[in-house]
Amino acid sequence: MPSALSQTQKETLDLFISGAYKLDKLVSSLTEQELDKSLSPGEWTIKQIVHHVAGDGDAWSMVIQKGLVIPGTLVSFGEAVENEKWASALAFDKRPIRAALALIKSHRHLIAELAICFLEKWDNTVTFKVPGQDEPGHVSVGEVIRMLADHLAEHISTIEAIRKKHGI
Repeated sequence: MPSALSQTQKETLDLFISGAYKLDKLVSSLTEQELDKSLSPGEWTIKQIVHHVAGDGDAWSMVIQKGLVIPGTLVSFGEAVENEKWASALAFDKRPIRAALALIKSHRHLIAELAICFLEKWDNTVTFKVPGQDEPGHVSVGEVIRMLADHLAEHISTIEAIRKKHGI
């Protein structure tokens, strides 16, 4: 049986899960035209932001799982690809968002379930090599979960600003 969640863990997981639902509520009723709005020309649209968040969850989900199973393991993201190139190559601006929203919620529930089940491994770290940097980085499972929660919160703020700017 897992030990009890600390206050910090509870707050992190609450933000981690609630962000997915806040995002869904914020964008699921928007039209395709509204999803194509951005703060300024050349900046990401709401649709692109949703796909970006889904992709990040996809990438970091395995990192979290490796941290739980193989602490200290070296994680490699391979060649660094800039966000813009990645978004273009995967047609973030053209694809519908329904599957991306479902993936975000599913990942969040899976990771939260794992984090709760393996609370004693919250501080397990992974090591990762960042292309262009000599020294490897280290990050704990809990830090990755918090980073993803904060990352989504930042993007939700951007989407709220886009909606406000365009009267949506």
